[in-house]
Amino acid sequence: MRLSTTLAILLASVPATHATDSKDAARATFAPDSIASISGDGEAAFTPDGTPAPTGLTNELAPLSWFVGAWQCIGQFSNGRPIHSREIFSAEMDGRWLRMQHADAPPDRYAADEWWGYDRATRQFVMIVFDNSGGVRHYVSSGWTDTTLSLRNTATSGYIDRFVFRRSSDAKYRVSYAHLGGRGEWQLGDELSCHRDAGPPA
Repeated sequence: MRLSTTLAILLASVPATHATDSKDAARATFAPDSIASISGDGEAAFTPDGTPAPTGLTNELAPLSWFVGAWQCIGQFSNGRPIHSREIFSAEMDGRWLRMQHADAPPDRYAADEWWGYDRATRQFVMIVFDNSGGVRHYVSSGWTDTTLSLRNTATSGYIDRFVFRRSSDAKYRVSYAHLGGRGEWQLGDELSCHRDAGPPA
C-alpha cells in the first residue's frame, strides 16, 4: 500500500507495537514529530562523484540512489537455516523518500515496507519500517562509511537492533541483521547476499 503525503498523520496514529517474526520482537520506538523536518529540496539529484542520479531522488537522498531497482537475495539465519528474499527499492513522493519492499520466500513469511528519508535537522538518514506483524520501527544512519551503511534502531532500552549494508560491487551487496545482546555485543539474526535482478518483478 502506497503511503500518502500525510505520512506524519499516519505515523502519529500508529500505536507502539513490536515485531514477532524473524526480525524478532523489535520495538516500535519513534518520534512522529520528527517527520515534519524530513524533506527534499525538489532539485535534481547527483551522486557523490557529481554525475546525475537517474533515480528521481533529491540531492539529499542521492547517496542512496545506488539501491534503486530489484534485488534477489539468498542467505541464512544464525542457526544455519537458509533464507531467500526479494527487495525492491523505488523513489517515491517526488523523490523525497526511497521505498524498500522486502518479502521472504516461503516457507518464511516476514515482509516489510520500509521508507528511507533524510532529516535535515539532525543531518541523518532515517528508515521507518512497517512489517507484517504490525510492528513499526525507526532507524537512523549518518550515511556511508566507505562501502558500509549502518542503520541503528533509535530505541534507548529494550530490544535494540540494526541493519548493516555492505556494497561489494556495482551489482551486489550483503545485508546483516543483528540485535544488541545483554553484554553489549551484536548478535547476528540473519545475513543475506543480494544481486541485481534485471527481470520483471515477481
